[in-house]
Amino acid sequence: MKNRWVVKETDAKLDLMSEVLGISKVTARVMANRGLRSKNTALAFLKTSIDNMRPFVQMKDAEKALQRVKKAIESGEKITIYGDYDVDGMTSTAILQKTLLSLGADSTYYIPHRITEGYGLNKNAISSLAESGTKLLFCVDNGISSVEEVCYANTLGLDTVILDHHEPGEALPNAAAIVDPKQEDCPYVFKEFCAGGLAYKFAAAMFEFMDKPFYYRDEFLVLAALATICDIVALQDENRVLVNCGLIILNANKKINCGLSSLLTLQKYLDKPITTSSAGFILGPCLNAAGRLDSGSLGVELLLAQESKKSLDIAEKLIELNKSRKALTEEGFDRMLSSLPEVLDKVLVLVDTETHESLAGIVAGRIREATGHPTIVLTPGESGMKGSGRSNASYNMYAALERNKHLLTRFGGHFKAAGLSLPEENIPLLREALNAECTLENEDFVPVIEADGELSAGDLTVKQATELIRLAPFGSGNPEPVFITRGLYVKNVKIMDEKNTLIFSFVTREGTRVKGIAFGLNARYKEEVEYASDFYMDIAYNLEVNEFRGAVEVQARILDFVLLDESLRFGL
Repeated sequence: MKNRWVVKETDAKLDLMSEVLGISKVTARVMANRGLRSKNTALAFLKTSIDNMRPFVQMKDAEKALQRVKKAIESGEKITIYGDYDVDGMTSTAILQKTLLSLGADSTYYIPHRITEGYGLNKNAISSLAESGTKLLFCVDNGISSVEEVCYANTLGLDTVILDHHEPGEALPNAAAIVDPKQEDCPYVFKEFCAGGLAYKFAAAMFEFMDKPFYYRDEFLVLAALATICDIVALQDENRVLVNCGLIILNANKKINCGLSSLLTLQKYLDKPITTSSAGFILGPCLNAAGRLDSGSLGVELLLAQESKKSLDIAEKLIELNKSRKALTEEGFDRMLSSLPEVLDKVLVLVDTETHESLAGIVAGRIREATGHPTIVLTPGESGMKGSGRSNASYNMYAALERNKHLLTRFGGHFKAAGLSLPEENIPLLREALNAECTLENEDFVPVIEADGELSAGDLTVKQATELIRLAPFGSGNPEPVFITRGLYVKNVKIMDEKNTLIFSFVTREGTRVKGIAFGLNARYKEEVEYASDFYMDIAYNLEVNEFRGAVEVQARILDFVLLDESLRFGL
């Protein structure tokens, strides 16, 4: 599908920003596009430091949580950490378990099974934990919406502490302490943590509260960074600090966590730099595969492993699970894409009896990417149909489901993603309702590439590419800068089909040579230039530094290209 290119406009005083901050106007424009327009915010962004983290005790109920956990430790009460089966849930559970054990707590953890129990607290699990002697239930990455379940725990004599980052509902659980910065009356300035970030802050505060040295600071920073990347929360403010510091530590010591070291070893990444991209695509999917196709407890077990033989065995199993996950996802995607009608609904509500229910969201995302249409994929569950949806930038999927909640058994999510369950007979009604009220136009189905600006040949330098690296780490809320350069003459192109890679040698208007590399665009390139022998193109790309055999050069990592019409080719 062709993309629509949009160049972000700014009224920022780029000359002044450049002078005050000592950066180029190109970098100043990118920072302005990220909302970093004052001197103080810009300088804080450029100079991340762990010392910039605010005290955990500024959060509502933080003191209560610390006091209740301390009481449980000192009185020998059994604590069970109740986590979640995704990367955020696994890392936050591992941080808390290692913290409590090192402080002398009688502590264990519980990860619900994705298929048989679903997300969050459930009464059967609470009953079992109470029977096993648990006195304090420590919910992390869940709990803020578990009003009935916490009430039930109270009747069994269990206290509950909640450490969550999800949106609170109208009613809050009757817990001993609820730490969630998204509570309206929580005074904490920054609200966008994931559970891993909150667990790191709790751990740091707990060691201080117990007057103990924070032995695991660096390891916990790495785990919090991984959680922050994989949960796709905004890489701003303290999240940016966590990820930046965590990646620096991990790259300096790949063995800081035995489990992660085993994953990196088996995937031949021990000697490669770890970025937000590699963390999100190499480490994250293997951990997530445990929660999708087996048990999320496997991921926690890996992160807590102290011995390399055990961690290598678990890591090998997770890698195999991820391979299965990829194969099943590809099968489901191909099967469902090939069955789509020629004329598509505005909102696709698809049923597939063969797709594993834990993969419905991934398949929905792939179909949304291929078609541009908001997509919901439904599969048979134990009681009715269950599914997940993925949307585009123009459609609020959560709001649409909220308007039609009378057709649903359960639902939840946010603007671009949602989970739901409903009776099978309501599927046609939901499909009809969503499409009847959908106001999307044809252009809303075209993917958009937002560029930070257009660059000329003089901007394509190693110095400029190196300066942009100062804005990393990149991710949600701080995307990698995208630029457009027009009218490049294609001097030469090397087609590497075995790697689905294209390597370009461009010549600019000024006669400067520029290297470009593109991944995954081979088929489209060959189709569009099949009969061309002398041509020009506009490119949308990330500007980066390429180092090879001691040589350093600037490189454009191409995201999209447009072959120029004959009349638009410069010089013709």
